[in-house]
Amino acid sequence: MRSDRRGGWLLILAGGALALALQVAAPVGVPLYDGVVVAEPYRYLHPTGGQAGDPTSATDEKPISGNQSPFFAAATEESPPQAQLVAMDDAFQLNPGSTHLNVSITAVDPVAPPTNGTIAGNVYRFAVTDDAGRPLAPKTCDGCRTLVLRAPDGVTEGRVQHFADGLWTDVVTDHAVASMYQSNLNALGDFAVVTSGTGPNGGLDPLLFGGIALVAFFAVVAGLFWYRRRPPPVTVVRLGPGRGRMPSKRRGPRRPPTGRS
Repeated sequence: MRSDRRGGWLLILAGGALALALQVAAPVGVPLYDGVVVAEPYRYLHPTGGQAGDPTSATDEKPISGNQSPFFAAATEESPPQAQLVAMDDAFQLNPGSTHLNVSITAVDPVAPPTNGTIAGNVYRFAVTDDAGRPLAPKTCDGCRTLVLRAPDGVTEGRVQHFADGLWTDVVTDHAVASMYQSNLNALGDFAVVTSGTGPNGGLDPLLFGGIALVAFFAVVAGLFWYRRRPPPVTVVRLGPGRGRMPSKRRGPRRPPTGRS
């Protein structure tokens, strides 16, 4: 019974280790929306090999009523979208005489590559203008403008960077779900997901993690089978004092003659 229990615990621990390793290799996040969504392949502005191309853009026009910019939510047409921009009411400073605002999200070529990483996917340009084509300045606010960028599959260690004044700089990034990165914006312009390495993850390949996990799992299983198939130990019977003692072969002292005939 003890060996069976030990074997069961070994299997449980091995399965837990395998699940943990696979989660580290390819983390699974909590979905942002209900329902089953089938993710289509990432669309590249300049595809190579078997990559999908022709990324979509997003445009939206909102009327202005009063002295505040309206709420809007713009997103590209992929499933899930590769770029999104959400703005609350009064998130932008209106220009005098503006009657409506135009929102655009477009994949563009990078003006220059980052010096501290590699762009994962496309660079997207976010712009908000009025009816005369004049850009609207973002107002100072806390969390009133949110950008969401989708990275190619397998990117788990990226961060959002903003290109301005000839440099790519990090912005505060929230890794919301697998391959989805969001940030609250203080400015508009060109944004991209950037990884720290040359590979899509900026780190070790998930296949390497998975291989290590499988090797560890099968090593534990092999050890379990060896443990259960080894010969049982020989039982040693310990006798208590005075039990089962062999008679002594030594003769006792000889008695003197008694003189009796």
